[in-house]
Amino acid sequence: MHNKSFYFIHLIECKVVVLIFNLIIMGLFGKKEKKIFKEFSKKSVEYLTDINKDTDELLEELQESYSENRFAIPEFISLIESIKAKISLEESQKLEELSQKIVQIKKCAKKSVSAVAELSRNQRKTTREAIREFSEFVES
Repeated sequence: MHNKSFYFIHLIECKVVVLIFNLIIMGLFGKKEKKIFKEFSKKSVEYLTDINKDTDELLEELQESYSENRFAIPEFISLIESIKAKISLEESQKLEELSQKIVQIKKCAKKSVSAVAELSRNQRKTTREAIREFSEFVES
C-alpha cells in the first residue's frame, strides 16, 4: 500500500494531465507532445486504479475490524456495571471515566470508517472522470 503523499502527488498529476489534454484539444501542442501525453495518461490511469484498489482494501479492513469489535463496548460497560457494586466509589468513578473514553474511541472508529468510505467513493468518481477525459482525448 502506498503512502498518502504518493496518492496526493498522483492525483495532482492526473488533474494536470486533464488540463494539458484540454490544451492539446485546443491545438496548442503537436503530435509528438500528444504521444507523450497519451503515455502519461495511461500511466495516470494505472496509478488511479492502484489508488482505488488500495483505498477499497483499506476500507474493507476497517469495516471488518469495526464489525468484529463493535460489541466489545456494550460488553465492557456491562462488566463495569457488575463490578461497580464490589469496588470503592473512587474506583467506580475511574471505571466510569474509562468507559466514557472507550465510548468516544468507538465513535471515532465509526467516523473513521465513514470517512474512508467517503474517500473511496470520491476517489472512484475522480478516477471515472479522469478516464473519461483521457478517453475523449485519445479519441480526438
